[in-house]
Amino acid sequence: MLMPIGRFARACRLSVKSLRNYDESGLLSAAYVDAQSGYRYYRLEQLARADAIRSLRMVGMSLSQIAETLDGDEPDRVLMSHLAALNQERDEINRQAQELQRRINLKEFIMTRDITVKSNPAQIAAAWRTETTHSEIFDHIPLGFGKVMEALNRDDIDPSGAPFTIFHEAPDGDTAGNISMCVPIATAVSLGKSDDGVQVVELQADVTASVIHRGSYENMGESHAAVWTWIQKHGHRVVGSTREIYLNSPDDVAEADILTEILFPIDAEEAD
Repeated sequence: MLMPIGRFARACRLSVKSLRNYDESGLLSAAYVDAQSGYRYYRLEQLARADAIRSLRMVGMSLSQIAETLDGDEPDRVLMSHLAALNQERDEINRQAQELQRRINLKEFIMTRDITVKSNPAQIAAAWRTETTHSEIFDHIPLGFGKVMEALNRDDIDPSGAPFTIFHEAPDGDTAGNISMCVPIATAVSLGKSDDGVQVVELQADVTASVIHRGSYENMGESHAAVWTWIQKHGHRVVGSTREIYLNSPDDVAEADILTEILFPIDAEEAD
């Protein structure tokens, strides 16, 4: 029994345009084509193949993949390969969605976070200074604080404030930077003899543009950029090394609640 293309399209829930395309590609050839009118006719038993094609198109398979599945020797291999590709695509979409959500949240945070200008008194600190790169910095910072605290504990000296890092030269790509991990102490003292490189330093009083970053250390780049943009917008000039003060510990709070104060020393006389 032959069915005209319109009736066959309704029966298999495919469009006439799709059926013509499948006929031309050889995926689903018409059983008969009228030589004068070019009108296509299909057999009833072709409905099963049409349904299979429709189902495979619904899961995103190409015409060549469908042909290989229906007519090839290894249909399971083709299907599993396509499933693996879909899973990979799903994982990538999920990653992009999570990153977009993070940036949306961060943008809201930056927009509502006050960037302030503050005066900071001179400060004494025990410090360990080192060169570092992007790939090493998250290892060097805890290493440095460990060395500083070991030196202070050895000499029975208590910290007088929150630990901080000075970025004398921030690492940039493959170019190494130079940073100091510092722990404030109340008075200048001479640390016991040691080869660990820990020294007592004095920071001069300064004026800074400051923001409190909430969240992972790895996501602080946007907050740094926000302060930098604010400085330029308000006519200030950066005159010293950026600092990060770690107001709480990731050992004590959830990642989303980590607080870090970011400070850019500025020339206070160059303002709006």
